[in-house]
Amino acid sequence: MLQLLNKKSTIGLFASTAIILLFSVCFLKVTNAATLSITPVTSKVSSGNIISTKVIVSTSGKTINNSDGIIQFPVDLLEVVSINKSSSIFSLWVEDPKFSNQEGKITFNGGIPNPGFAGENGEIASIVFRAKKQGIASIVFGDSAVRENDGFGTNILTSKQSATIDIGSVVQVPVPNNQLEKKGVPVKPTIVSSTHPQQDVWYSSSNASFSWVVPEGTVSIQTLLGRISNSTPTINYDSSVSQKTISNLAEGVSYFHLRYVNESGAGPIAHYKVQVDRVPPENFSIDVKNEEFRDIVYISALDASSGVDSFSFKIDNKPAFRVSKDLLGKNSEYLLPIENSGEHNLSAIVYDKAGNHSETNTTYTSSEIIGPKIKLESESIFKNNTAQVIGTSNYPQSNIDIYIENEDGNTKTYRTISDTNGSFLFSIPEFKSTGNYNVWSQISFENDIKSPVSNKILLRVVDTNFVKNTKDITLALSMVILISIMVLFILLLAYIGWHSFFGLKKRMKKDLDITIHDVHKVMMAFKDELSRQLSILEGAKEDRSLNKKEEKIFRELRDNIDTIDSFVEKKIKKIK
Repeated sequence: MLQLLNKKSTIGLFASTAIILLFSVCFLKVTNAATLSITPVTSKVSSGNIISTKVIVSTSGKTINNSDGIIQFPVDLLEVVSINKSSSIFSLWVEDPKFSNQEGKITFNGGIPNPGFAGENGEIASIVFRAKKQGIASIVFGDSAVRENDGFGTNILTSKQSATIDIGSVVQVPVPNNQLEKKGVPVKPTIVSSTHPQQDVWYSSSNASFSWVVPEGTVSIQTLLGRISNSTPTINYDSSVSQKTISNLAEGVSYFHLRYVNESGAGPIAHYKVQVDRVPPENFSIDVKNEEFRDIVYISALDASSGVDSFSFKIDNKPAFRVSKDLLGKNSEYLLPIENSGEHNLSAIVYDKAGNHSETNTTYTSSEIIGPKIKLESESIFKNNTAQVIGTSNYPQSNIDIYIENEDGNTKTYRTISDTNGSFLFSIPEFKSTGNYNVWSQISFENDIKSPVSNKILLRVVDTNFVKNTKDITLALSMVILISIMVLFILLLAYIGWHSFFGLKKRMKKDLDITIHDVHKVMMAFKDELSRQLSILEGAKEDRSLNKKEEKIFRELRDNIDTIDSFVEKKIKKIK
């Protein structure tokens, strides 16, 4: 028996463990969001050579607008040659990618405007490392974040993938047989540059270093630096030369040319492009204008060599933000963030493609922020129904907060976004309780800036059965009152006609006075009853809005009551 219990317990333990593991796997799959990684994950390089890596982000279907991070590497094995962001998904940089070979650290903080980025393998930056000595170098992420474009900057980073570089000993570049020409001339050289590693990128340094590996059998090498892309090198060096540093490169595009020469002759020529820009952008100025409730900065800047790349703006003491030139309008304008009304300082920096920059600043005055306007599709709804809020804003594609306050003063907040025309439509979720609710809205901008609130609207939520009963009572009372009035009028007219027709008015004056007095008394009592019924209808009207038909009956009853006195007195005078 004990063995059976132990066996069942063991089976139960395994089953429980399996369920927990299955739940954990499913949970991880569901909650997985953004991933930061370095590619390639594994690679090999010989000591002294360079290797290019990329920092990428994958969002797993989420939409992001910002990411920042710290990347660490071993300083004894690796050093950063350069970091490039020209192919980055980010165009706004709170902090440009930068590195410290002393601390072994790389940092970045970039963003992208609406609608953000959603996808896999989005490049944040590319990093070129130089291998210093043999060993296994690990490149890992430190404190990092990937923020969702949800209006709250929610960090959805759930995974960070490091990379490993296997650094081997220095190797000579072999000369493949299939690359040798029939005459046996050397192969085409492979040129690398530690100072200008990418040929299509502009650099501010005018000192360029080039290196190459000389194959066996090379008698001499030939080099040349010039402006023509396909020149033939003419300066001779012996085969021991495997690197060259050139100082004071001229502004613009230059080409370094190299080929090997052996006993069979000169081999094919390699051409390496170098782009240098040392001069900051010129004629940089800004002008801010207020147009259609928004502040717009108009920019003027020129750069003769590499061209203007981006701008950095800082309003008052708030954090600076980076804007790519591609985001400017056709008149070189950019829409500034909403600010509170009043005077503001705007500092601006323009960067060229080589990283050179110029600065300027100005002041401007923001106009008063205009709040939204709203109305309800219906100001009275049934319980468990939704309410439609229809609104307009002077600020297209802005965050609109909808507030719902119940009779206890408790408030719920919902958020929607206005369209390109500033209009918005929002369905308030089902109301589970009857009562009166206040509805209003407000625009929320960046930096916790909000507009004035809109007009407030009273929304009545009533129970379906109460409304039905009130309708039935109203219609029934209306019919009774109308029929009663008609009967009384017919009887009174018949009585008057009878006495007029037979000429008995004088002889029956005494009886007629008594009868008229009684009719008048009955009519006044009926008036009081009508007034009481009308007060009931007025109470029902406070609980809900009457439809057009009910409103008409209500007005007619009220008017008829007011005219009963005059009608009776007029008829009595006619009889007498």
